Amino acid sequence: MATLIEDQLRARARTLLAEGTVDLFVGYRQGSNPLRVVPFVARTPAETERLVWNVVCVPNLAGTLLKHAGRRVGVTLKGCDVRSVVQLITQHQLERERLHIIGVTCRGMADTDQLAAIAEGPVSDITEDGDELLLSVGAEMSRHPQDNLFLAKCAICTSQTPELYDELLGGAIPVAPVADRRAGIHFLDALDAPGRLAFWSEQLSKCTLCYACQAVCPLCYCKQCPITLPRDDPRKQARELTSVFSYHMMRASHLTGRCTGCDECERVCPENIPLSLICRKIEQDGSSQ
Repeated sequence: MATLIEDQLRARARTLLAEGTVDLFVGYRQGSNPLRVVPFVARTPAETERLVWNVVCVPNLAGTLLKHAGRRVGVTLKGCDVRSVVQLITQHQLERERLHIIGVTCRGMADTDQLAAIAEGPVSDITEDGDELLLSVGAEMSRHPQDNLFLAKCAICTSQTPELYDELLGGAIPVAPVADRRAGIHFLDALDAPGRLAFWSEQLSKCTLCYACQAVCPLCYCKQCPITLPRDDPRKQARELTSVFSYHMMRASHLTGRCTGCDECERVCPENIPLSLICRKIEQDGSSQ
């Protein structure tokens, strides 16, 4: 069942395309199951009927915008996505005048892994009802408090209302107290040097150098990356820890002052490595000098 915001989004996207205000509209469409959405580009008014907006619209659409730089693009963005777009505009990767941004207020996005874990079978539908999420599995429906199912990054987000938009759906949300984004850094600061080395050795030893973190990051926009090893490089095949360390430290250093904390790198990491912690730690150390 379409939500009010989803209906409004489709209507505005349809109008923007029909009137020729934009050449295409970037948003989300339903994926292979109700817990999955994927970036979607509508090029005709009729295609806007495929646009969706729900609590699993997690992927950062800033990276998708980069693929259409130079064109007149309409896009729907939540607050964390907007932070990335602002950075890309600042770095002259996107042109503000070519974007029509429909901002959507966001209280938080659901952790689909948690949803799948509490569902007693394949989820057939997910809807919001006030502060609860309604999960349907076949003919059975269960209710769950939304606050317990948000992604961890949503607990420390202060961008419930996007900072940049041409029109806003959902109404502004007052900034609420959030958890300490530096909690992970405090944990690292409490370790001595051997302890930190042991922690990162354990974490990064799981890395396969698949480069999913690089591919999903909207701020990793270089066409050729000097720190990426070719597929046939023996160091990549061997997954030497020195090569893994070098890649992640150099990538985080390149993102210092530019990382917007969307945490897409962590979301797509198949080994659940706390990658955003590297960026936050390096940034903190740099700012304290």
